[in-house]
Amino acid sequence: MSAPLRIAVIGCGYITQAEHVPSLLSLQPAIDVVAAADPEAERAAAVAAPFRANAYATLTEVLANEEIEAILLSTRAPTHLALVTEAAEAGLHILLEKPVAYSLAEAQAASAVIERTGVHCMLAYQRRYDDDCRWVRNALADGAIGEVRAAVSLCRLALPSHYRVLAPVGKRPFVASGQDLDDDWLTENSIHHVNLLRFWLGDPVRVHSALYRANDHNLGIVTLEFPGQVVVSHHQLRGMDCGEEITLYGTRGSLRVELWYPHRPYRFPRITRFTADPPRWEEIIIARDSPYTNEIEHFLRLVRGETAENDSSIGDSYRDLAILREIRDRAVYLE
Repeated sequence: MSAPLRIAVIGCGYITQAEHVPSLLSLQPAIDVVAAADPEAERAAAVAAPFRANAYATLTEVLANEEIEAILLSTRAPTHLALVTEAAEAGLHILLEKPVAYSLAEAQAASAVIERTGVHCMLAYQRRYDDDCRWVRNALADGAIGEVRAAVSLCRLALPSHYRVLAPVGKRPFVASGQDLDDDWLTENSIHHVNLLRFWLGDPVRVHSALYRANDHNLGIVTLEFPGQVVVSHHQLRGMDCGEEITLYGTRGSLRVELWYPHRPYRFPRITRFTADPPRWEEIIIARDSPYTNEIEHFLRLVRGETAENDSSIGDSYRDLAILREIRDRAVYLE
């Protein structure tokens, strides 16, 4: 058996505490978390505790005191380029929370660092490692609903821990100097749906429209075209409902995918298929594990050379940012 992968967790906020820590614990002893780092000492200590790991304030301190092979990087996007550079130049493999950056230039620079240093970098798009989402990808390739014609994507979030009403900003959200995107619903939530639709349908060929509420940006409707004239309508609804789902419509039927939703209120995943001839509904039953566990386990296999497959590379993730910026540029705002 291979020795455990010695890893440090950098950034100990909500997603680390709620999702990464349970998954990392379930993957012991294959993964050995030896350090956790966060500027807030209490958070670093809390994440380090279940692993009996050491707590630090920064990645620099971790590198000065620990022998590690990889990091799970879950800090805010504007910090990613500097931390990716520091880790990659130290020879560490990186599992990086999305998005790569809010700046396309910074995303390109991070990608260049990974290419130059030759370390593995995998973006933490857990949906690409979700058992349901991978089943759907294979089913579409096998023609389970014929030729795909359309899709409707719903991203809904109403959690007090996540819900953020942006201050009135006129017709456009505020974007910090030097950045192409802001930490709003589009960049932090809808990016998952854009990324997953690309995983299933290929790269979109055109952004047709985007409609926002001008005063809070918590309602957004975007229409995109994918290869084969597949029309997709994506809806972001914050503060109104919870849960994520995507329905794909084809020439022989449809697939409705209610995605695994681990936050309060908990929602189990479900896939239902409608067939047009004969007309009937059926539920697809498959074996499922936590997408976060699958994601970290795949990263482990990638680092260990047990697979060469990286379905969420840093280079591929650049396209998500480019699409989001085009959505932002095309947006019409309700007065």
